[in-house]
Amino acid sequence: MPWLTQLADVARATGFPVTEVGEWKTRGHGPQPSVQGVVCHHTAGWNDRNVVVHGRPGLDGPLSHIWLQHTGRIWVVAAGRCWHNAPSTSGHHTNSASIGIEAENDGHTPWPQVQLDAYEALCAELCREFGLPASRVRAHREVNKAKPDPHSINMTTFRAHVAQQITSPGTPIEQQEDDVPEVTSLGAGQDQDVPAGGELAVRWHTEYADDPPAHNEDGVAVMAKASRWCIVDGLVKVRGLKPGTEIDVAWSRYSRDGKEFEDDAWRLSFRADANGRVEQNIAGQFGLNTKNQLRLRIINPTDAAAVVEKVSMAKISMFSR
Repeated sequence: MPWLTQLADVARATGFPVTEVGEWKTRGHGPQPSVQGVVCHHTAGWNDRNVVVHGRPGLDGPLSHIWLQHTGRIWVVAAGRCWHNAPSTSGHHTNSASIGIEAENDGHTPWPQVQLDAYEALCAELCREFGLPASRVRAHREVNKAKPDPHSINMTTFRAHVAQQITSPGTPIEQQEDDVPEVTSLGAGQDQDVPAGGELAVRWHTEYADDPPAHNEDGVAVMAKASRWCIVDGLVKVRGLKPGTEIDVAWSRYSRDGKEFEDDAWRLSFRADANGRVEQNIAGQFGLNTKNQLRLRIINPTDAAAVVEKVSMAKISMFSR
């Protein structure tokens, strides 16, 4: 079988957003010998597309043909053979005989409904493209007994949904009302200074929403109307750092009145490039309730002041879970 250069078109048939990772059409450990099955994984981490593309110590990438982001966006990684399942207990699901999908999840966090819907739709379209029955869609744990992934997904139900969509593509999966999120999109709007050895709670000057405001009058805090499961995604750009130094970006929970810091629900470290810049997509998942407010903090432990650029933005989706 040749390189699977049709994968992006197959992914777009799902109706979910698709991104083609650079040079994916020639990426792989040689061409894909055959497609007899699909193997479903979770990545055991977050923001880990780079690992799927380039591999990790002791195992060269690509590690899967597709990386499925928690937002439901499908990233097409490779058109050739990938190291995603070995040893396999099924001849239909070896590296040489199957397509691997790595879904972004730490192995514990509940799956967002939008990601599950994209997962099922993608498997259905792959089955349609390669003439496979839904029974050929298998969890990693089903074809490699040493593996636990993808966690908590009932594969019998999952395959039933896939079979339904193979027959009737685009058939919506019934969702509960509580699965529909409240979505708030925010923009910084203005450059903001982060002092050396200090921090900044990003002030949101712009809100892209049908029914504002979802953030507080101070422009900093995001509020929940009730207990919510938050999925955050965004772009942060910082300049003015010394090359190679590190800053932290954190989604932090405070008391409702903003006077007491509670914890960092999600915190990541980023290293400045050769131009003293950090430009990173950030994502995370955690709970928020009516006793909390949420802030995006930039923590700068370095001896150089920095600037959070006005183009920084964030999207917060809150589910009733």
